Amino acid sequence: MQAFVVIRDYTLDDELKCQELLRDYVMSFATKSFYAFCFREITLQFIVITWAIMFIFFGVPLTFCALTVPGCLFCLFSIIYFSFYAKAVEIMKTKPNQALVAEWHEPLLLRVKPSELNFEIFVNESPYDKDASMKNRFRKRVIGTVSVKDHQSIYNAAFIYRFAINPKYSFLKVGEQMIKMVAKNSGKNGYATLECAISEWQEDERDFYDFMGFATRQIYHKQIIGNTLCVMKSNLTYELNTDESLQKQN
Repeated sequence: MQAFVVIRDYTLDDELKCQELLRDYVMSFATKSFYAFCFREITLQFIVITWAIMFIFFGVPLTFCALTVPGCLFCLFSIIYFSFYAKAVEIMKTKPNQALVAEWHEPLLLRVKPSELNFEIFVNESPYDKDASMKNRFRKRVIGTVSVKDHQSIYNAAFIYRFAINPKYSFLKVGEQMIKMVAKNSGKNGYATLECAISEWQEDERDFYDFMGFATRQIYHKQIIGNTLCVMKSNLTYELNTDESLQKQN
C-alpha cells in the first residue's frame, strides 16, 4: 500500500483542520519578514531615536545605550508576530466559498517522511472508498486547502484566498492539482479570470504561480505606517477563457 492524496470538496467537518493549517501557514512568514524588516530604514531610525532618548532625557551612558538594540529588535519582532497572528485570525474567521481540501492518506505502519514519498493524487474519491476493510488501514489528515470568491473590484473574476499547503508536503505537486481544479470549476461557473495576491516574502509562491501561467497584473506598496513602512504586494491574474487556459485545465 502506498500513500496518496485525495482532492475533494470542503465540508464543515474540515473547518477546524483548515483553520489550523491556515494559521501555521501564515505564521511561517513571521520570521522571514522579521529578518527583512531588520534591514529597513525605519528599524535603524527606531534604534537611533531610542538611543537618543535614553542618553538625552535619562542620562544613560552611551555604552549602556547599546543595550537598547536587543530591546528594539524584540519590540520589532513582537509587532510583526502579532500582526501576522491578527492576519491569521482574520483569514481563519473568513467563511470559505467554493472550497477544496487536499486530504493525505497514509498506511498505519508508515515510517517514512512524506517528503520522501512518491504519491499519487486522486480527485473527489480514493481508490479504496468502496472497500471498507482497506479504508480502515489508512490515516487521514488535511494537508491543503483553497477557496475562491467573487473579486471585489474586477468584474467577472474569481479571487483565490485561504490557500495553504502543509510545508511537509510538495507545494508544487499538490498545489498544481488544486489550482487546476479551481481554474476548471471557475471556468464552468462563468468566470473570465482567476486572481490572487501575494506579498514580497512569498518567493516560492511567486515561482509557483509563474509556473502555473499566472501573469502580473499590478505591483504596489501597501502602506502600514505612512510612506516609511510599506510592504510590496503583487496582484496576479490567469485567463480562463482562452485556448491556452483551457489546455492548461485539461
